[in-house]
Amino acid sequence: MVRVRCGQQWIADIDAIVFDKDGTLANSHQLLHRTALARAEACATAVGADDEMVQALLTCFGVSPQGIDPDGLMAAGTREANRQGAITVLVQAGYPQEKVTALVADCFAAVNAARNGKAAHTPPFEGTAAMLKRLHQSPLKLGVLSSDSPAYVEEFLRYYDLMPWVDEWQGTKPEDPPKPDPTLLEQVCDRLQVSVARTLVIGDSWADLALAERAKAAGFVSVSEPWGRSPVPGATLVLSDWDDLEVNA
Repeated sequence: MVRVRCGQQWIADIDAIVFDKDGTLANSHQLLHRTALARAEACATAVGADDEMVQALLTCFGVSPQGIDPDGLMAAGTREANRQGAITVLVQAGYPQEKVTALVADCFAAVNAARNGKAAHTPPFEGTAAMLKRLHQSPLKLGVLSSDSPAYVEEFLRYYDLMPWVDEWQGTKPEDPPKPDPTLLEQVCDRLQVSVARTLVIGDSWADLALAERAKAAGFVSVSEPWGRSPVPGATLVLSDWDDLEVNA
């Protein structure tokens, strides 16, 4: 019987842990902020709008002067969800949908091209590599499931030499059902050859909690203060440091 401990609390009968990437394994806060601002400015400029449109787009993305909303579109949504959000803001402002649909796609693509990759700008949180290596040596299977694209998930894992410590990983393609739909988690668990009901989900947003609940996973572990957020309400366990994550077989 494998038990997983977070702080002073334990969950028994666990076969796998599936981690979210951005905001959980990867410190993406600064990149998300820069990307949201670049997208908002590019879209506003393309339609000839002023700073009010930039602010409206940033609000849609979940970006404010106080920072990134961990449950907002930029932090928890897919690229497609952010694209649709920007289109909606522009259409509501009176711009024709047939024009802005292509325009937003072009602006998002231009911002990504100018960035030239993502992994270099999203380093792992302190202790992430050591934690994955330590847990990989336990009986647990380890997976990564992200709303980010498969290419960026793979880039992150390879760039920081984390691939040897992860058994399976999954990104989200435009045609995939995004979190909290349980489909991709079920697919990851199938490849890990474990039951979803004996799998813990570790993440930083409502989408990760809802994913665990809808999939009927063993539980959801919320990262907290060192990751720059309060615990997700309703989490089964709360993780304050990677060292607090322990396996007892």
